[in-house]
Amino acid sequence: MKVRLLLFVCFIAVSGICFAQNTLIPSNRTILAEMKTYDPAIYLQYQSGKKMQRTGIIMTGAGGGCVLIGAMFSIISNTNGGYVTIGPIRVESEGNNSGLRKTGTILMVAGAVSLSTGLPIMIVGGKKKKQTFQEYKYQYYSQQPSSYFQMSVYPNKIGIAYVF
Repeated sequence: MKVRLLLFVCFIAVSGICFAQNTLIPSNRTILAEMKTYDPAIYLQYQSGKKMQRTGIIMTGAGGGCVLIGAMFSIISNTNGGYVTIGPIRVESEGNNSGLRKTGTILMVAGAVSLSTGLPIMIVGGKKKKQTFQEYKYQYYSQQPSSYFQMSVYPNKIGIAYVF
């Protein structure tokens, strides 16, 4: 019983040391605050990637909405009098619907263009933001401690190593 307690206490102590060794890198918010203070040029590059990603997200969402609304206008314009039921909404349609048809086509084309340009802008901006952050993080936080404990957990065993 005492041997198990001793082993448990040693395990807790070693895992605490391993946890302390793994938390040398601060949180992302702290790194961004330091980036803004100590290296404004890299921070501006990070911000441009963030703005680019945000613009791409807005363009993609607006384009998708325009495509859906244009498709609804096209569906409504195909009825010659009568009504169209869309969910709980009943839309009346009267005679000549060429205006709705043109509007629907224009909205679908504009939405497709916005969607097809928004996706690449969003992806490129996200990559730029992530790459800038990783470069800054690697530049200032890549130093490993000269010696540290390493703990490995396997299905039926636990390994502890002191690396120096």
